Amino acid sequence: MVKQSVRVVIRTRPTADFASKNIKIDSAQGTINLSCEKDPEDGHVNNKTDSWKFSFEKLLHNASQDETYEATA
Repeated sequence: MVKQSVRVVIRTRPTADFASKNIKIDSAQGTINLSCEKDPEDGHVNNKTDSWKFSFEKLLHNASQDETYEATA
């Protein structure tokens, strides 16, 4: 039996109300950056994480069904 690793492929399909100021998609690097503004009511010093970065083997942004099939099957 040949061992193979799991490949993670993400397909994004933005909608009309897509949160483009909070979500940055970089298809070339295969990354998604999420960010949330800190709530000023929490005070000047708060240690809440306000951004996250996720990396994937392949990121298909606004890809058609055919492109998705070709990249994953």
